Amino acid sequence: MTSSRRRLVSGLALALALWATPAAAQADVQHAIQPGETLWSIASSNNLSTATLAAANGLSPEAGVIAGHTLTVPAAGSQPQAAGASSPLVSAIGWQESGHNNAMVSPAGAMGIMQVMPGTWDWVEQNLAGRQLDPASRQDNLTAGTLYLNHLIARAGGDEATAIAGYYQGPESVRRIGMLPETQRYVANVQALRSRFGGQ
Repeated sequence: MTSSRRRLVSGLALALALWATPAAAQADVQHAIQPGETLWSIASSNNLSTATLAAANGLSPEAGVIAGHTLTVPAAGSQPQAAGASSPLVSAIGWQESGHNNAMVSPAGAMGIMQVMPGTWDWVEQNLAGRQLDPASRQDNLTAGTLYLNHLIARAGGDEATAIAGYYQGPESVRRIGMLPETQRYVANVQALRSRFGGQ
């Protein structure tokens, strides 16, 4: 089973567990870290900010995590919010792509804050979200973009620059021919913007 599929299965299991537990009785959940996961990806998949997950475990938001170790996922993760909306990297990509304008549609049909292409949107719904996402919803656009970025980070073995390049140029194109000059500029811009949104 791939790491992204393991995360999806564990995320669905967590969602079912939280759904079956009355809100007043919800408790923290223990999460076994899988290869390729990061503090950000675990927080994102549980609708938490990285800072919230880090604080619950006595870690810095920039801390690395080790496969096989366990993290405490706070019960607050069951609260609906835009997945990964507080992640500096997601915020940086959203700003670079659209200026955080969810009404933007590119000439190629890319939609919303995260400028997700229709084919990518369908793939994310079927393979990562496990549900239909509303193209007009700001939250669902952030969710789709975050899930796809999380997938690219895992696919790149945690290499953020390669994941950002894949988001812009397409992962297969990056794999075949490397980053085009315009992609290199895009990656540099996004990484520079991270600090503006609280990243390092």
